[in-house]
Amino acid sequence: MAYKARLKEFDNILNKDVINLRDLQKLAFNGIPDDQGKRALCWRLLLNYLPTEKASWSTHLKTKRDLYQQFIDEMIVTPGCKEADGGVNDHPLSVNPDSEWQAFFKDNEVLLQIDKDRSCK
Repeated sequence: MAYKARLKEFDNILNKDVINLRDLQKLAFNGIPDDQGKRALCWRLLLNYLPTEKASWSTHLKTKRDLYQQFIDEMIVTPGCKEADGGVNDHPLSVNPDSEWQAFFKDNEVLLQIDKDRSCK
């Protein structure tokens, strides 16, 4: 099948209000052209990151982004943030095991070890 014909078939599938995943899977089996973001969109659909109903994409993406931001807020320690909020004055040289700085340094030690493990083969 010619390249332009494949592009047209992808456009026909992706421009519908509800995308047929079975048709998309069949067409994508032989490769997805990287034209105007089609490949990224197809992967999002095929991996069920996006729902097949186009009308719900914006709310679904907002929910996913909010969830990701919540994850970042919970997992990433930003030392000194509590100090700005009027909390306890936390210092990087503090030996207090509950110090946010201690958690920050422990996280960095783990990340350094992961980097070492990945780079040594």
